[in-house]
Amino acid sequence: MKKTVTALILLGVVTGCSTTSSDAPSPTNNTTSATEQPAANVVTPEAKQFQLKYTTSLTAEPLTKINAVEQSKQLKRQAVDESKVLTYKKNDDVEKVYAALQFKDGTYDMGQIGYEGANDYSTSTVNVLGQSYVKVSSSVGANAPISNYVSLSTSPPTVLHIEAHTVEADVDQDGIKEIVATIGTAAETSIYKMDKEYLVSANLNKVMNAAIVMYDQESNTFKAEVTKDEMSQWKIEDDQLVPIP
Repeated sequence: MKKTVTALILLGVVTGCSTTSSDAPSPTNNTTSATEQPAANVVTPEAKQFQLKYTTSLTAEPLTKINAVEQSKQLKRQAVDESKVLTYKKNDDVEKVYAALQFKDGTYDMGQIGYEGANDYSTSTVNVLGQSYVKVSSSVGANAPISNYVSLSTSPPTVLHIEAHTVEADVDQDGIKEIVATIGTAAETSIYKMDKEYLVSANLNKVMNAAIVMYDQESNTFKAEVTKDEMSQWKIEDDQLVPIP
């Protein structure tokens, strides 16, 4: 009986010491608390959800009016919407290919869209960001793609100039197509969308802290290297990047 009482007294002393220790804040106690969290709360990098943070981005710039391009300098003429896009060379710069927009009220400069020997520029009409644009895609050098989105709804016409490969897709499934832009050998991908009257963008590599982010247009998803040397698949839901199992 004496042994039992002694054991209970000792247990009470140990318990009392433990209680006093836990009342005092210390780094050791914080570590113990984190360790004791249920395993279900431990989230691996691949299972996280990333909140998309959009910031004000580039703005549409008005095109500059120029004199009509001389016929002898023209390379190609393509009708698109209510306009024509001309490609041409300058007499003092024959290594570069330039573009001009012929609109109802004059001719406008679109700058360089290519170079001698390169024929990878294209012109089309696209519906993106809630309106119609004349899109001119090209490259101005090795690994130097450009995409020009020209709006004919303003006077003078305006252009969104993006230095990347671009596609138009409704990545957040809100009924309006966004611009998905990718650049670099280690792919860096951004999304451009309208927030009321402002054009905003989010760099997915920075949002996910990922070395590589690529867009798969067929599945409307993204592939990212969130964990080193491992690619995972993601989709956008409610302005969040959500992992696909």
